[in-house]
Amino acid sequence: MISKKMLRSAHSKIREMKMTNFNSFLKIGVTACALTFAANAFADAQFKVPTYYSIELVDGSTNQYNYSKFNRTITLSPGRHQIVLLFEGQFGSMSEGRMIEAADPIVVEISDIQDGETYTFKYEIPRDEDQASKFARSQKIQLTDLDGNAIPESKASYYILTSESGFAILRDYRQDLMSLNRLYAPNYVEGSKRGIGMTAYGAPTIQADASGNILNSGAAHSNMAMAAPQVSYEQESNLATSSVNGGAVNRGSAAFRQLVKMYESADDKTKLEFVKYVMSH
Repeated sequence: MISKKMLRSAHSKIREMKMTNFNSFLKIGVTACALTFAANAFADAQFKVPTYYSIELVDGSTNQYNYSKFNRTITLSPGRHQIVLLFEGQFGSMSEGRMIEAADPIVVEISDIQDGETYTFKYEIPRDEDQASKFARSQKIQLTDLDGNAIPESKASYYILTSESGFAILRDYRQDLMSLNRLYAPNYVEGSKRGIGMTAYGAPTIQADASGNILNSGAAHSNMAMAAPQVSYEQESNLATSSVNGGAVNRGSAAFRQLVKMYESADDKTKLEFVKYVMSH
């Protein structure tokens, strides 16, 4: 027969076991919270790139930034940043789909992001070609954090970067921002001030800026000369004239100018389709 003393002893042991398990559970919970807090405290600042947007510039650079394709995030240092993104994507069916691209990018100005913060923006994602075309013209977005909370303008804002030239082949957004005195590029060096660098294999290198590209709409054309201007291809073929640099005139330059004239007179949609065709051939 079990005595009262034995029952009290058993109850006491059960209480001790419960307290031990509770204390262990409490310690595990506290440790987990501490680890979570530490992870958040030491997490990097990030910008999550929304669907159908591609990165054009980060702080004035086209490639010198930390971007993860896996989760579409740009890792940032605390402080100010400037991110230029372009809306583009394939919409419609696989057989009849069409590439839709905005004529102008958006510029996200971040005044002071901190470690552990993730900025992004939300918008009504297009479901078909018609919706995509309409959105490409409006690009109405809302800057938010990762939880969808709106970010005040004192911390971040955006604008659409338009151009007088409209849609242009190989448009240089960095030069566009520089022309407006709005470029934020703490590590960017102007072409005239660049020195010799070194590749990973020890070869000397120096990078030219985009202003020297004749396909760039913002390039200076003062050093470009065309021989026998304002003549047709047939006239130019029959003329025994020389170029300003000496030598015979290159055949086909008049045809090229006619193509350029046709391109410049086309609407933005036609220009975009032409560029896509050229880039794919």
